[in-house]
Amino acid sequence: MKRSLITFGILFSLCLSMGLFTACSTEEEQAQPQQNLVNLAAKGKIILSMQDFNAEREITRAVQAPTDTQVVDLDNGMTAEISVERGRKRKTAATRASDILNGHFNLYALNPITNQRVGNLLKGTVKTTYTWISTPTPGFPWGHQEDTTTFTADAGSELELPSGTFTPDAGLSLMLAPGTYKFVCYNDAVEDNGTNLTIKNSVDNPLIGSTTATIPANSIEYKVDIEMKHPAVQCLVSLKNLIGDGEPTAGFVNMKGRLTATTTKAIQYSADLTSKTVIPGTDILEFSFGHSYYPDKNNIYLYVLPGDGIDMKLEFYNGTCYYKSVGTLKTSLAKLGTMSANDNYKLNIKINPSYEYLFNNGTTGYLRDKGMRTPIGIVVRRKTAGKKGLAVALNLASTSQVRAFTDTYISGVGFVYYTNKRAFPNLTDAFTDMDGYAYTWDANTSSNNEVKAGSDKYPAFKLAANYNPGVPTSGIGKWFLPSLGQIKLMMATIGFSRKSMSNEDMQSWASAALDYGFSKAAASNPPVVTADKSFEAICSSTCAQNQYFWLYWANYVNGFYRTDSSGYVLPFVEF
Repeated sequence: MKRSLITFGILFSLCLSMGLFTACSTEEEQAQPQQNLVNLAAKGKIILSMQDFNAEREITRAVQAPTDTQVVDLDNGMTAEISVERGRKRKTAATRASDILNGHFNLYALNPITNQRVGNLLKGTVKTTYTWISTPTPGFPWGHQEDTTTFTADAGSELELPSGTFTPDAGLSLMLAPGTYKFVCYNDAVEDNGTNLTIKNSVDNPLIGSTTATIPANSIEYKVDIEMKHPAVQCLVSLKNLIGDGEPTAGFVNMKGRLTATTTKAIQYSADLTSKTVIPGTDILEFSFGHSYYPDKNNIYLYVLPGDGIDMKLEFYNGTCYYKSVGTLKTSLAKLGTMSANDNYKLNIKINPSYEYLFNNGTTGYLRDKGMRTPIGIVVRRKTAGKKGLAVALNLASTSQVRAFTDTYISGVGFVYYTNKRAFPNLTDAFTDMDGYAYTWDANTSSNNEVKAGSDKYPAFKLAANYNPGVPTSGIGKWFLPSLGQIKLMMATIGFSRKSMSNEDMQSWASAALDYGFSKAAASNPPVVTADKSFEAICSSTCAQNQYFWLYWANYVNGFYRTDSSGYVLPFVEF
């Protein structure tokens, strides 16, 4: 097995010829002449290697397919989809910072017969630096660069990290006489009380290693090889939502969580690492994802104790997502199964919005509560005592794109004849327009005093007005072609846009969230969110600069903008 190598540069001098083995306590060292001892912090070297996670598993870069998704309701209506992937042994050496032997380490020696500590505890810092200088080959796609050591890797070969340097803390030494010792090394994620080493649930990666080695007499140099192992289980928590690179403030903010072990608090290793004891109790690990505008980067490594995943509880207790409090997410990690030391897992958590839907009987609610009702639209505005509710249809009114007017009626006819009596001077004002129903059904709004809903001169309006959701309905009004302000409201409610709109710029919105809202209700002909994350919809508002088109696009980069191309008809309804 290839290992990631870290070299501790520890220099020592042998002042006198070495005698027989002597294992000395600190008090014994003080009683011995100093010229009989070797200062391990002065000269020599100790080499550490690190066992990769899943060393005993199948050799493959892939991970197991995620478990069946578990859906957990949050207190405020959002849901979390949770699945688990179990890691396998990698073909290449570890390259993530969490897998590299960087940090602060501690080293002590034991008399191999009595298992009593000998000498002082030696502490120091290790920083691994390297430079990638070869052309990346298959299996080596990274190009991370730092100063210090350079190396190349042959195509198809496994990669070993170069040596690092151990720098002892100021004033520390480890004085030993020539002879055989058991050396124990651990990082600061491990607790040491002088007799036992203890690991707990942590955000830090605990590492422990030991070996038996001999400091030979009459030698200026020696080498001690210690394989550092993972006594804990690595769990990568990947937190995502639907925002992606859309509206940033709708993403995760101040997300805080805790991991609770219900049956074990810690594992305590004896000084010689030959035995361990599980200490009963409850252990709570607090962690935070902080601020993130890119939810796909929300990853954190947790290191949990070996055992049964059912004894671990994961909870998010603070933070916002989709402009709302996340509420409380509590879930068991039972899907992790039985966890052994040096295992690793990926816990996928995707937080989704739970939209309110309009059902065929005029009532509203979440899909999980639909019962015998059929969803026909997504609620854009809730019904209040003084205002009707507003919903967007789950499906387009047509299977193809249509124009706001047909060429037949545009050609040779004054354009104003087919506009609304009210035309907005700019888009900023048009974004306040909420009169889509009137433009569709009220003749007084038309320049020719004609009800556009029933006229072939206005195919987009007629398509919207005659929309059929596919099931009998009650308790709702007539379908209509929405105004620009009503489309804006939909993008704010479903697409989580909160930016002001001016000129032709709506700012960012979450196209994935809008797409999710329709697909979750199994819409048969939902609005199209294209590969460039644009969404097309014809609106019923008119602008003075271009009065004869009712077509606007919603794009997460460019926002709503006028176009003379064809677009989709997406009906709205009041209830």
